[in-house]
Amino acid sequence: MTNDQNKLTRQDEDLAAAEFSEEEVRDRHDFGNWPELFGLVLAIVVIWLVFAFTG
Repeated sequence: MTNDQNKLTRQDEDLAAAEFSEEEVRDRHDFGNWPELFGLVLAIVVIWLVFAFTG
């Protein structure tokens, strides 16, 4: 496996704290908790739709 492919398969738990924070800075994506909140709301809506239309 090449070095680039090895980096792609490493899990966050396998990284040292300093290396993880450097990777987070390099990614430049900080969405906060919005994706989790949106997913929770979407799941609740889907569950409500299932019960609303199936009786």
